[in-house]
Amino acid sequence: MKKTILILAISLFIVLSFMDIMLINDANASTIIGALVLGAAQTIIVLIPILIIILLVKLLKRRSTN
Repeated sequence: MKKTILILAISLFIVLSFMDIMLINDANASTIIGALVLGAAQTIIVLIPILIIILLVKLLKRRSTN
């Protein structure tokens, strides 16, 4: 489960950062670093609801079996 979440987070980060870098016209080092930071922030924003849903499903499964 942890490996799946880690792989999902890494692939989201790569995709979102790549999209941000591709939208930049003049690529300086600072703009690329900013795009990577923005990609990390977007990854966290997308990943938190997914983790909440996974935890709620696990909680409901535990409650239904007991």
